[in-house]
Amino acid sequence: MIGALVVLGLIEFFADKVPAVNHINDAVQTFIRPTAGAVLFAASTDVVTNIHPVIALIAGLLISGGVHAVKSAAIRPAVTVTTGGAGNIPVSIAEDVVATVLSILAVVLPVVIAALIVLVTAWAIWLLWRRANRTHNAEWD
Repeated sequence: MIGALVVLGLIEFFADKVPAVNHINDAVQTFIRPTAGAVLFAASTDVVTNIHPVIALIAGLLISGGVHAVKSAAIRPAVTVTTGGAGNIPVSIAEDVVATVLSILAVVLPVVIAALIVLVTAWAIWLLWRRANRTHNAEWD
């Protein structure tokens, strides 16, 4: 199973760099990407909220289908036409970098924010404790 996912990931990665193959791949992926996005969205919403699964599937389908439609019907054909296919590789690499950075931030940012909240809360408690001790010591002098 993992081997098949790796092979499919490599095909997606490299097919995205070649202009004609990219458009064929986008046509094939028209059914796969929105479906996968809908399933992933529905699977992750139950963790955070109690959204009905059908609504979650529809929302995931609309979001992932919209992203796929913009990429495959608007951005990539425009890049191919305006650059004669030469711009597909840099645009594809830029998309890969942005997707990777956003994926990492989606995991790391909540942890960083939680750590900052803990640190700021500890600092505020320390300041209040220090102020209370200063006031208490001033009364005894």
